[in-house]
Amino acid sequence: MDVLVPIYTGEVNSVYARKEHPLAPLSSLTSASYPIQTNKFYGNLFLGTRKNPSWTHPYSFTWQDDTYHGLMISHIDENQRAFGPDGANPYHYFINPLGIYSLGVSAVEFDSGNTLSLANSRHFSVEVTLTPTSNSNGGKIVLPLVSGMGFVSAVYSNLTPVFNSSVMVRTYTKESYAGNDNFELTLPENTRLQASGTFNGLVQICKLPTANSSDVSAYDGYAGKYVTNIQLSATASETSADYYFHFETKGRTDRAALMFALPHHVASFAGETQSCRTYLGLASTVMGVMFAYAADSWHMVESDLPYSVGFLPQPWNGGSSGYSSAALTAIRTACESDITYDVVNASNLDSMYASGKILAKYAQVCLVAAKVLNDSSLTSTGLAKLKEAFQRFADNVQKYPLVYDTTYKGLISTAGFTDPLTDYGNTYYNDHHFHWGYHIYTAAVIGLLDPSWIATENVRYVNAMLRDAANPSEEDSHFPAFRSFDWFVGHSWAKGLFESGDGKDEESTSEDVNFAYAMKLWAMVKGDEVLRRRADLMLAVLKRSFNEYVYMTETTSVQPENLRPNCVTGITFMNKVDYATYFSAETYCIHGIHMIPILPISGYYRIPSYVNHEWNSKLASIINTFSNGWKGILWANYAIYNPTAAYNEFTSSDFTDADLDDGATKTWYLTLAAGMGGSSS
Repeated sequence: MDVLVPIYTGEVNSVYARKEHPLAPLSSLTSASYPIQTNKFYGNLFLGTRKNPSWTHPYSFTWQDDTYHGLMISHIDENQRAFGPDGANPYHYFINPLGIYSLGVSAVEFDSGNTLSLANSRHFSVEVTLTPTSNSNGGKIVLPLVSGMGFVSAVYSNLTPVFNSSVMVRTYTKESYAGNDNFELTLPENTRLQASGTFNGLVQICKLPTANSSDVSAYDGYAGKYVTNIQLSATASETSADYYFHFETKGRTDRAALMFALPHHVASFAGETQSCRTYLGLASTVMGVMFAYAADSWHMVESDLPYSVGFLPQPWNGGSSGYSSAALTAIRTACESDITYDVVNASNLDSMYASGKILAKYAQVCLVAAKVLNDSSLTSTGLAKLKEAFQRFADNVQKYPLVYDTTYKGLISTAGFTDPLTDYGNTYYNDHHFHWGYHIYTAAVIGLLDPSWIATENVRYVNAMLRDAANPSEEDSHFPAFRSFDWFVGHSWAKGLFESGDGKDEESTSEDVNFAYAMKLWAMVKGDEVLRRRADLMLAVLKRSFNEYVYMTETTSVQPENLRPNCVTGITFMNKVDYATYFSAETYCIHGIHMIPILPISGYYRIPSYVNHEWNSKLASIINTFSNGWKGILWANYAIYNPTAAYNEFTSSDFTDADLDDGATKTWYLTLAAGMGGSSS
């Protein structure tokens, strides 16, 4: 089954006013008629100063028009990383140094200035064009920047090539190849290689892993062909899924495309792709060593799909999922209290994110009333209030209504038109997958408890959020394809339209999962098998990438050994990892932000053995040293490994309302722990 079928291709609901974004993209993207990607690796090229790097991995690129002119290329080896803080054991962070430019793609004509413009903003790529500030003869350099590209490929037209270096050119050697005899380089100064005259054609640059001449030969076998974009395709059944990267190429047709793969790609490659591996390896910034594969497409397989995971918790570490009579009594007592919560007024906030958390936690109470307690009275009471609260957002009459942004093409809050940081940067496309996940989850619960509700106009609201964050197809021209999720790195990126020296980031792996899980549940109640299987594939890829790059044990190998005792990387940027959060330096927050919200899917991607390792290494020693909502979060997460201990904590008189996060209820925590096996029937 093809799982990349568009959700919908028609116009966005007229309930959303059309409005230009307060921040126009710099470069020729201003006049783009197609959706502009807001959360991809090349955002720095059209935001702010435009002088911060962009990461294709293994290379990064920085536009310069001062000391150097053109597009500067960097690659950082693992031994160049900086760790800190000084004296820490383990270290909290490592960062790849900026400003080390091995070579820059430039021209003599750029010495008096150059202009950068962008075109073809796509999921995996963007096209960069460099021109002289004074450009009387139409000279230009066109470079496609593509995730994982093996060569930096620059197509020159009517310009004299220059290659600058901030680390100096010590030696250079011309090899004899057919067709390159008219391309001569000189070294007028030790930071500059310069061609002897105007050139029209392709220049390719790559880094040798070693000084071994065989590395040169390995690259030579694929030179002359370059990738301009990647097309994604995917099919899935209930038990397995296949997805493919098809490389769009130019240049020579008699050889394969050379592209670098990340560790999680390598681990999922089908046999025909695995056989195309070369021994060329270069370090990525934060995701381990990449190896070059020579193939015109990659085939990846995921066979551990969470198709059977539904709305209610299940054991992940053995044991029974039954609810004992004592557990049902405790859950009922909590539910009768939580159902009285004034969700209608409590969710009437100025933040889509905060409102979504309120709606979702109350939806869980209604879910428990209906599907665990089988209490029609409690369900009726709760569902009526939940529908009323949700309708405010479906009708777009909340404090800060959403609008359809005609500049980048997306759904944004009006809260940030004055202050971009309002509502966690929603107006500037930050965290949309986090924000919308809670709303979509709520809609799924309502649809489960009242199927007739799905046939109403509320579907348009859910579809708009799904299309905004995860439109699966470029056939839908009203939103970019997969705004948040990055199919190359295997997880989503936040940051949106904010310039950043270290690139986009992922602070909460669990809320990334929450979006895909909510999408899955919504698909289940709608009977949309395509959407369900797409969500399952995304969840499988998330599980693989997070356990490769973010969740660390003694046996994980991607992250540096002197960070692994932290158990979690913290915030993963494109250029660094930082054992931290944006809001607190507390250990329980650094770990807890990767747990919320705890859901039936949590034990799928946070595997029990890892949960136990993290608990014993970092959390058990601090769990009784604080009393706030993070305490409940940590205990609920521990239920994945030891549901009995968590259940006993939640039924203890020591556990109070002060230990509940504003996005959680005692009803849900009791149900989770018992349903994961903490209370057998």
